[in-house]
Amino acid sequence: MTDDRTMEREERTIGGLRIVRLLGKGGMSEVYEAENPRLGSRHAVKLYAYPNDDELVRRRFEVEGRLLAKLNHPRIVRVTDFGVDEVTGRPYFVMDLVLDESGALRSLADVPDGEADEPTIGRWYDDVREGLAYIHRMGVVHRDLKLQNVLVGPDGHAVLTDFGISKIFDPGDTGRTVVDPVQTIVRMRDGKSPVMGSIGYMAPELEMGLDATPKSDWYALGVMVYKLLTGTWCDARTDLADTLSTFEPVWMKILPKLLHANPNGRECLSYAEEREALRDRAEADAEERFLREKRRGHIARHVARYVAAVSILAVLAFAYAFMQARKRIDAIEAALCVPDFASTFEIPSSAGEEEAEGMPSEEQFRAAMIDALVLTQDIFADLKSGEITKAKAYSELRELCVKARRDDLDLFAGVPDSYSSSGENTALAILLRDAAKRLK
Repeated sequence: MTDDRTMEREERTIGGLRIVRLLGKGGMSEVYEAENPRLGSRHAVKLYAYPNDDELVRRRFEVEGRLLAKLNHPRIVRVTDFGVDEVTGRPYFVMDLVLDESGALRSLADVPDGEADEPTIGRWYDDVREGLAYIHRMGVVHRDLKLQNVLVGPDGHAVLTDFGISKIFDPGDTGRTVVDPVQTIVRMRDGKSPVMGSIGYMAPELEMGLDATPKSDWYALGVMVYKLLTGTWCDARTDLADTLSTFEPVWMKILPKLLHANPNGRECLSYAEEREALRDRAEADAEERFLREKRRGHIARHVARYVAAVSILAVLAFAYAFMQARKRIDAIEAALCVPDFASTFEIPSSAGEEEAEGMPSEEQFRAAMIDALVLTQDIFADLKSGEITKAKAYSELRELCVKARRDDLDLFAGVPDSYSSSGENTALAILLRDAAKRLK
């Protein structure tokens, strides 16, 4: 086995790929940026680098490579090749190279507090959510989801990586563990069995020694998003309502479900869908309020216009009717032997009495007198001129009385359009009835 220092003096290659630079180094592996000299394409090479060449750890590294090779999703780092380095004898696998737009290796842990706005954090959240949904369908629990294990690509989208302590399970009804390639032990629980994962991201049930499930990954995703939003850490006991009150309302729908202490109460909602639903509801509420206020204003304007128009028309009609009626009355009074309007129309003495059921008030009769004057002025003029007899006048008064009782729309058909009725038809009908009796 060739010493690493020899590799450093020479141009280093792994699996035929020329090593460009070291991107990162962990307890079990090193990640390099490498170039295919024939194609000019760039890749990431993850090389097994455990200090003590433990056979179990080496096997787990190989399991991770084979696991990733079976996964194919835009939000998951894809493995394209696997082999053993001829120089060092160490296993490696070739992955997609995920660098940000500046060409740097950047994880969400490298994002300074407060730098990313909420829509950007929401996009990263949905990216990771999609990646988790995919691996969970494939029967994989990541189990070490954290800011360091989510990379930012050149398009600004997040890509899930580092499946070093993932658990492969049967996604069927049994949920049985198939492979458990664990190589990170956070601490010993009660001095007995190990707890796998990263401190701060682990769901409460994992701390209690229960098996990792897809819902454990959801909890870790909630911790990540909370940290990106607030710059602080949280757990299932954090008062989310108080902390998130200054952020978009959509987070109060998403985070409490992700960080629920009971895994059965967890749910992984879509940021884009929930935000759109809240916006649609807000727009619908605003539109309803606008239409409600518009309807109120519309009605108020129409009522005001109607009242003003009616008032003006009433004044003009009254003045016109009064002048015309005065002329007619003078003519009628001048004719001897012909009853005049004043003697024919009288307000009943019982007007306004409570005992007289259905009897209009004196004020209503006065208003109706104007209508009666307008309706009968031609009748009395014709009676005075001799064009009609008292019997004919009686008949026409009775006909008007019937129309008034029926609220007939033709009652004022012969009256100028500018005139608006001043009285109430019940009072008018009584006046016409009594007048007809006096003519008979």
